[in-house]
Amino acid sequence: MELTEFTRRSRSVVLAHRDSGLGRGLEYGERVLIHAGGEYRTAVVVDIDFDLEDTHYRLILGGRVPAELAQEKIDGTVASVSGQVSVHDIADMLARSGAGHRIPMQRRAAQRLLFER
Repeated sequence: MELTEFTRRSRSVVLAHRDSGLGRGLEYGERVLIHAGGEYRTAVVVDIDFDLEDTHYRLILGGRVPAELAQEKIDGTVASVSGQVSVHDIADMLARSGAGHRIPMQRRAAQRLLFER
């Protein structure tokens, strides 16, 4: 799969099941890792359409994933982390990832949690 400039801006792509190489169908809301245009990205299945020839998935693209982390995930060698995750940890992660800048309510909540400790 190749990501065009329009696809990158719209953060949406359609994938035919036939082209996916998957042994099973994807489910609505399923989170996936895709390899497109030489990069790995997260994606979520937001729509599924069927025709006589194939099944088509509409994916909303998420962030880029470093190649070494993606390969660890593919190989199943990602170390599991045990321990507690606090609301402050999540707010810090949102603030660092830039997610808080895309959605104003998340940004305000992340800033409030980070700076009102």
